[in-house]
Amino acid sequence: MPRWLVAVSAASCVLAAPGRSAAAHVTESPTPAPTATPAPASSAPSDPCTTIIAIVTRPTVTTSVCTVRPQHLLVENGWTNTVTTGPGGGNTATYPQSFVRIGTDIRQVEIDWTPPSYNRSSVGGAIISGASDMAFGAKWEAGYDSRAVWGCNASVSVPSGDTAFTAGTTQYMFNLNGSYTLTPVFSLSSTLGFNSLGMPAAPNAAQRYFSFIPTLALFASTSRVSEAFAEYAYFSRTGPGLPGKSLIDFGYEQDLGRHLQLDAEYGFTPASFNGQRQQYVGAGVSFMFGS
Repeated sequence: MPRWLVAVSAASCVLAAPGRSAAAHVTESPTPAPTATPAPASSAPSDPCTTIIAIVTRPTVTTSVCTVRPQHLLVENGWTNTVTTGPGGGNTATYPQSFVRIGTDIRQVEIDWTPPSYNRSSVGGAIISGASDMAFGAKWEAGYDSRAVWGCNASVSVPSGDTAFTAGTTQYMFNLNGSYTLTPVFSLSSTLGFNSLGMPAAPNAAQRYFSFIPTLALFASTSRVSEAFAEYAYFSRTGPGLPGKSLIDFGYEQDLGRHLQLDAEYGFTPASFNGQRQQYVGAGVSFMFGS
């Protein structure tokens, strides 16, 4: 999610003074004053959300501020393999992690759909597989200036997944998103997530809990088509009555033209959680449809 923002330039006004010439014994009519050069209008900040790398939100936990433009469709896809070490450890693979984003004619608003992903896990010693829950949402890019972009998004997931991979209840997520350009190379992005989540407690029952998820990501880019990032995310709760955890991840994103982006990432939990630690690798591909 690049953060190239164009600075506002100040306009200047040039005024020309009238001129007059004279010869001996002859009085000439005054030379008309040259027309004053009109001052150029102050230029507004350029739209920072015109490239696919600015709009794609994966693979960070931080949500991209930028929205998909009208008459455009963005499909993000990915795969992760998470290794859990410690008691009851194992591997969990998740794909295709599709995220469908549809531009609308409402200014800087998009509609989002998260279809189910397939999961295969050996955590706990037994191999299980199944689909995750489906979600719907919307994003609003509220505004931008010469350095910053800000907005918000909201989504609702429904308990449509298989038993081992569903929250068991409807979940509600709301994010405040922002990005700030530090230098032509470096920028910061952050999301403040407010989440009402669920966890299955018994057959046909679930417990609800609240989790605050703030993130901070540092991006480095020397071109408009690639960038690397380092990110920190904190989850204030990981389940009903369970403590929080931190996540650190790193990644790289590369555009291949105006309609295709590739990404790769690595992340880990710096502290143990219930005697376990996690690390993961992932990769993704995103497609932008539209002129």
